Parts: sequence; C-alpha cells; structure tokens
Amino acid sequence: MNSLARSRGLRDSRSVFDARLHPAGLTDQDLETLRLFGVEGALVVSDATPHAQPDQLLAHFEELVSKELPRLERAGIRAWAALGVHPASVPRRGLSHVLEALPAFCKGGRVVAVGLIGLSKGDLAEVEALGEQLALAERLHLRAVITSPAHEREALTRRVLTLLKESSIPPGHVLVDCATARTVKLIRECGHWAGLTMHPDHLEVEKAVSLVCQLGPERLVLESAAGDGASELLAVARAVHRLQKAKLTRSVVARVSEDNATAFLGVQLAHA
Repeated sequence: MNSLARSRGLRDSRSVFDARLHPAGLTDQDLETLRLFGVEGALVVSDATPHAQPDQLLAHFEELVSKELPRLERAGIRAWAALGVHPASVPRRGLSHVLEALPAFCKGGRVVAVGLIGLSKGDLAEVEALGEQLALAERLHLRAVITSPAHEREALTRRVLTLLKESSIPPGHVLVDCATARTVKLIRECGHWAGLTMHPDHLEVEKAVSLVCQLGPERLVLESAAGDGASELLAVARAVHRLQKAKLTRSVVARVSEDNATAFLGVQLAHA
C-alpha cells in the first residue's frame, strides 16, 4: 500500500487551512493531493533567496501573485499571499526600492500579510529590515508573519519578541511561526499568534498535536511549510486527523484547523 493510500483516512468533512505553503516547490499533483485531503485554504509565503537582488525579489513577488495564487485556485484551494523580504534575502543595497514597490502588489485583496520576515543572523541589516517591514505592514493594514531559523531559534525568537514590543504594530496583527515547546507560551503571552510549523526542520506532527492538547487552541495556527525542502505535504491534514482521534471537541479542532488562521488574516473560505 502506498503512502497516499495509507493517508486516505485523513480526509474528513472538516476543511483545513494551511498557513504556510511554498508553492514553487509543489507540483500540480501535490496541490491536487492537498485538496483531496481537505485543504481548502492556504497562505502562500515568500521564499528565502540568499544573495537575491532587488529585481529578483520583485520578480518573485510577481510570480507568487500572478502565477502561484491562480494555480492554487485552479486546484480548488483558496489562497492568499504574504510578501516580504526574508531575513536571508535582505539585499546589501536596494531594500528601499523593494519596499516602495510592494504596495502595488496589494491591490485586489489577495496580499494580506508581510512575510516571511524576521531574523536569521540578527545583524544590524536584518534588524533594520525587520523594523521597516513591520512599519510597512502597519501602514498598509496588513498582518506580519515572522519566522526564525533552525539555529539559535529560541534566542532569535526572544530577540524578535523584544523588537516587536518596541514597534508600534498591534500584537494581534503578528504571527510568529516555527514556535516550539519553549517559545509558544511566550509568543502567546506577548499577544501574538503562534504558528506550529510541522516540518522536519521545525516540529514533528505528534509534538504539535501534543502542544494543542496541552495548551488549548487559543491563537494557535497550523502550518506545513510544504514546498520548502524536505517537507511533509500532508502535515496539517495529519495533525487534524490526530486531534480528532484525541477526542478534542469539534470546536477546538475547527479553531486550529481553519478558524484561527482565517481570523488572524481577516479572510474567509466560501464553503458550499
């Protein structure tokens, strides 16, 4: 029996929202599989592109909005985008040019957040880029999606939380993904949303399910980061299935599988 056949038990009438997809790394068949197992909504995020030039970053934004969002829609997945300069992609020159051009991509309501942004090394250039993008998100009335690297994740997350406190963006307008058992409580205590990113480089599905069971669904969002390296395509669907088997209430499962993500982003899935 192949892995897809073994996964058919994941499909259920509950719709699923995956709050972090990297569609350039996903085939059309991958998108069909996501939809088959209940993923009806998704947030598409900007990739990390080391040594990117400003024109390359803008071309990436254009591809996400004009190509990848329609591709997800054709697969039956309602999708929105988070556009931003990843900390690993901060150019030596020309960041201002990129940020000045970003508002033009927001027409039509499909760009709902600035992201992925954050710290990778934590140097001055990254700190300044983060501050400028948080200010841009606030000015454009967009949400901010923060990420952190696998190395020194806890330390960099705590530093980002300090920088967020010093900014003027409302805490409830920020999602900090790659949350761990050590950081998720602190993220929520600061008033932010916490993303449980179920990816081999971040968090196992079983651990994410355990955190939901322990902490409850308040401001928790499920993400797969599918398309980003060796990811697990059906991580969110599998987590939702495990939450159901854990006999959590329908309300709790609904919040972490869809409602929290759509509430944070200010979007709505059109259910039949």
